[in-house]
Amino acid sequence: MKRSILLAVALLMVSLTSQAGEVSPAGLLPAEKDLEGWKMDGEVLFYTADNLWEYINGQAETFLMYDFHEVAAQHYLNASDLEIKVEIYEHGNSLMTFGIYSQFRSPEGAYLDIGNEAFGDEYSIHFWKGRFYVKVYAYDEGDVSAAAMKVFAGIVAGRIPDEGGEPKETGLFPRGGLIGKSVTYVSEGVMGTGKLPPAFTGNYLVGEEKGKLYIFPLESEEAAKKIFDWYKKEIGATTSGELAGKMDFEAARGEAPYRGSVLVFRTGRFMGIVAGFEAGSETSVSLVLDTVALIGEFRGKK
Repeated sequence: MKRSILLAVALLMVSLTSQAGEVSPAGLLPAEKDLEGWKMDGEVLFYTADNLWEYINGQAETFLMYDFHEVAAQHYLNASDLEIKVEIYEHGNSLMTFGIYSQFRSPEGAYLDIGNEAFGDEYSIHFWKGRFYVKVYAYDEGDVSAAAMKVFAGIVAGRIPDEGGEPKETGLFPRGGLIGKSVTYVSEGVMGTGKLPPAFTGNYLVGEEKGKLYIFPLESEEAAKKIFDWYKKEIGATTSGELAGKMDFEAARGEAPYRGSVLVFRTGRFMGIVAGFEAGSETSVSLVLDTVALIGEFRGKK
């Protein structure tokens, strides 16, 4: 009786959401009629920002940093008692969903053609599409579980309206030396401080030199100028002699806590920081110049 009431409430929520023109996490879960040989096991689990810590205590804070709204989770069993679990996380918009997904992907991952992008192993598949970050888990390794995870993931991905691919700002990272799948979106705590705005980040390896590029899209040129001037003072930066005579943009070099020598630059409403390379590194200078050129192309297309 209790199960029937809970399922009825869940279906009502899905119905109301659909009538409003929106898609809910629960409405994306595979139904038994969509599956061959699999049954739903137990009720749908729901958690919101108010109680997410009860479900994923160790990772709740990270999800909440990306405008998390709610998660729906469901267990499934087949006749051999193999188990699959599907979790569907809804965030405020596709940028936030890309952001949370990008925190978990790895350059070494095995990538799949599901949703906007997916990665997985023998026990899980993770993908994002639109406002939704989806995890599909298998509790037993093997061909049956691996095939089932792809079926479940494909059903969910097919139900999510297509809202485009990666944020356009990911195209502002010069490709030379960029480590594949290393571009992320960080909503809070950029460079270990709460004073910098959200940023896209990417890791670079050029020869034996390692470094990182941060790109900050601000709402206006005035806002970018303000944060640029403030950050220059924070790190004691001076106009970069390495870029003197080449600049139709602002750039300065200083020392950031725990980051060493950094180059900070601004063009239009974008600010950037190059960190990790040695002071005077030609690679860091080239990275700034290439990034500014890409930002110029991006602004020209607007």
